[in-house]
Amino acid sequence: MRSDWYWVRHGALLQDPGRYAGRLDLPTVPPGMVMARRLMSQLPQGAVWLTSPLARARQTVQALNPEANAVTADDLTDQDLGSWAGRRQSEVHKANPQIDWSTPSSIVPEGGESFDAVVTRVASLIERLTRHYPDRPLVVVSHLALIRAAMVLALDLPNEGGFQFDVSPFSLTHLSWTGPDDLGERSDERLGVWRAHTTNRVPA
Repeated sequence: MRSDWYWVRHGALLQDPGRYAGRLDLPTVPPGMVMARRLMSQLPQGAVWLTSPLARARQTVQALNPEANAVTADDLTDQDLGSWAGRRQSEVHKANPQIDWSTPSSIVPEGGESFDAVVTRVASLIERLTRHYPDRPLVVVSHLALIRAAMVLALDLPNEGGFQFDVSPFSLTHLSWTGPDDLGERSDERLGVWRAHTTNRVPA
């Protein structure tokens, strides 16, 4: 079995980039027609489209492929940043001197979830959808944290390694998994082989 994942990050937000977004339902800047066509040319025909329920992801799907009939998956929503959402990052850092910011994956925002939890969520999602759509390419329109989590899982990195990846708005990251047809019961054993074909490719 082979499962190809074409991760697309939504477009840039209509918000000060110095603020945390989290699950605030913010609009996105629509891409130009040329950029949209170029990105579409890199995506497979006949793919299953999936999207985060947040407006910025759904608007990106609409800009790319209005006929995609994308499946909305709650597990594709952005990292829950709790009370930090909408606040300036500098303000949050200043207000929380007790936090060790050098180990960001384990930090749990007040009322939110850590990046470690996002990685666990994405691992479950990938396993479930690989079983549900065997040998079908998947175009997934989602968010920075989730695409970083997918990279961590594909490359078998420590979770902290995810913060080393740039994931630009409207970029494409193509990962594929090849493994046994019968996945059997879920286990902690790493099955199959992941490959990173493209990371953070922005249409020129």
